[in-house]
Amino acid sequence: MMGHARHYRDERGVHLNRWQTSSFFKNLVLLSCIIGILPVILLGYLSYNKSSAILQEEVTSSKRLILKQNKEKVEYLLKTIDTLTTQTISGPVTTNTISMQTVLGFPFDYEYQNVFEKLIYELVQIQVFELGIQDVNLMSYRQDWIVEGGAIYPMKDRPLIEAHDTSLYKLQTMLQSYRDDSRRSYWKLTTDDKSGFVLKLVKHIPLNATNPDGIITVNVPMQEISKRLTGDNEEGNTLILDDQGSVLASSSKADIGTNVREESYYRQVAGSDELEGFFFYDQNGQSFVVHYNRALYNNWTYISITPLEHLMSKSNGIKLYTIIFAAILIVLVVTTSIIVSRQLYSPIQRIYRAIQPDRKQRQNNELNYIRDHLMELTQSSTKLKSEIGLLHHQTREFFVFKLLLGDTRLDSVDEQLEQHDFPTNWDQWCVLAVQIDTLEQTRYTEKDMDLMLYAIRNMMEELVPQSMRLSPVILNQGLVLIVGGALDEDIPFKVQVFNKTEEIRSRVKQYLNLQISIGISRSYTNFIYAPLAHQESLDALAYRIRLGSESILFIDEVEPSSGPTFRYPKELEFQLMEAIKQSNQEQAQEQLHAIIVKFFENPVNHYDYQHLIGRLFHNITGLVQDAGSSVQEVFEKELFSSEILVRMHTAEQVEAWFRHMIQPLLAWMEDRQRKQEINISKLMIAEIEQYYDQDLSIDMFASRLHYHPSYISRVFKKDTGVNFSEYLSNYRIEVAKRWLKDTDMKIADIAERLQYSTASNFNRNFKKIVQITPSQYREQYK
Repeated sequence: MMGHARHYRDERGVHLNRWQTSSFFKNLVLLSCIIGILPVILLGYLSYNKSSAILQEEVTSSKRLILKQNKEKVEYLLKTIDTLTTQTISGPVTTNTISMQTVLGFPFDYEYQNVFEKLIYELVQIQVFELGIQDVNLMSYRQDWIVEGGAIYPMKDRPLIEAHDTSLYKLQTMLQSYRDDSRRSYWKLTTDDKSGFVLKLVKHIPLNATNPDGIITVNVPMQEISKRLTGDNEEGNTLILDDQGSVLASSSKADIGTNVREESYYRQVAGSDELEGFFFYDQNGQSFVVHYNRALYNNWTYISITPLEHLMSKSNGIKLYTIIFAAILIVLVVTTSIIVSRQLYSPIQRIYRAIQPDRKQRQNNELNYIRDHLMELTQSSTKLKSEIGLLHHQTREFFVFKLLLGDTRLDSVDEQLEQHDFPTNWDQWCVLAVQIDTLEQTRYTEKDMDLMLYAIRNMMEELVPQSMRLSPVILNQGLVLIVGGALDEDIPFKVQVFNKTEEIRSRVKQYLNLQISIGISRSYTNFIYAPLAHQESLDALAYRIRLGSESILFIDEVEPSSGPTFRYPKELEFQLMEAIKQSNQEQAQEQLHAIIVKFFENPVNHYDYQHLIGRLFHNITGLVQDAGSSVQEVFEKELFSSEILVRMHTAEQVEAWFRHMIQPLLAWMEDRQRKQEINISKLMIAEIEQYYDQDLSIDMFASRLHYHPSYISRVFKKDTGVNFSEYLSNYRIEVAKRWLKDTDMKIADIAERLQYSTASNFNRNFKKIVQITPSQYREQYK
């Protein structure tokens, strides 16, 4: 009796456990809970939603008012700056009514010094401290001078001596870029090395001219704009966007300069016809409220984005009481649902227990258990067949790999061929190596290479019958295929191979629009030669560099029987090097073309081709090291990759690659010569200032600096604006003026000290330059 009682209790525990884990039982409980809980949730939702709507309306009105105030403050600042700038460029610069347009036509000379001082004063008046203006820039298109930092700088032929000169040229380029803009007055967001993002007012002078004489820009740092974007201490962001969706100002500095055109909230604002409004949107699982206000002054949009959870924080108290009350009702509903569902499930549970399903599978619904089990068996069978087929395909390819590597026992080759369903009746065979010539001028990139190789492999399997091939394999960015046949066939084996390769090439060209070349080894009868045949097919492909793309290359036809005599074209290389040293691009390209033609006019071994190209490459790059510099200063590091020479298959590709390599070298040589010319002029000027009382000539400097006199003379005049003799004469006259004023030396002694042949020559030259005689000049200072 005790044993029967224990068995009954254990069986009852099992029944209870089945109730708890059964999907059908859970569905009953879930249905009961839904019927009871749904009205409770609906009531709580409506109550909370009504209170939230009231709070939301209050907060929305507050955000709208703050955004409008921000817009008015920013627009007041921009309009004030715009008005001051317009008044400045429209009014007179001086008291005699010289307009700014007239000043833009004045050259920056001493005679207009007063006018330019007034101009600087007028520009400084724009920079009101309260407006936060950083700088005002002005440029004359007619006379090529600019105003920067309260000073005027002429830009024509301005030498690059200091870092400030570089910044001036950068400013000149930026101001000139605004010249062709159809807008005559507008605001633009730019960046500044000192202040970061800057809002720039751009105005052409005159304002309505189709061909302006100049331009003025007023720079306002973004912090001045950001200071006027106030909030109510809630988390969120306030943005100012232009008509293209670019962020001009933001509470978050990281957003300035970005473009939000693709953001969903911007598209909704841009699609609205209202000048102001608000809406809600979701992003990354978070809800936001967006207020916007458009400005008619410059078509900007002011946007405030605030997380909805911060706007609705005041409703958390109502939410808490609603949740507690709803939770109590839900607990009562769930308890009642479990009790009722247990009574309803008891008969179904007793029926399901009779079939005795596996305990591990009892989480499934009882009514679907058998159906799911049968479906699993079917799917497992299908998956197993697919895996067996894939494994068989992989073992076939693995056998071909081992055959090409010479890693297969020869006494078991026939047996393995039969096991892998390969033909076993071949009398001869050969190896085909297939490679894509280039992906240039196609719709493919290097990322598509593997996909294209798989596509070509599938074509080869369809075009070449199984009785004539083994499985094609992808190896070293190409395809390898072993084909064979019998000796007693009507069509010679070599002709069959050529026909199939030609068919493969044309189909790839037709369907994939790709150019491929195929290298073919010699024919063999024993698979012991498989590694050798594979190498021969790759060697045949190497001769594409002489025959061009889309070639079918038999190794016994393209490999030279004896090496022809060929001498490296040192004379052409010397002419190429001289052209590079002289920065003569046209002559360098002509000599390079002649060298490439010389390389490929004679058929030689493909290893010699690679050596010739590599020799020319190292000699050209050696010019940089011969000059005492590093190749890293001139060339990109990818240029020295060992894969580049292997990937070039035609003479045109080789020449194009060398042209690309020579371009930075020519620029480097030209820059080096320019710096050298500047050093020559500085050295000559220093010598004149120190040895002006000695016999100086252009030939003496040419001999000392090891340059031709005409070259020295041309460089000096280019840097100073006058020839050597004129510069020397002017400097000696300046020394004579100093001696006449500060010493009692006789005029004849001064003429002799300054290398004049006679005193009369000195007097004549002095009067020509100073407009008075030496005696008259001395009398002026007594």
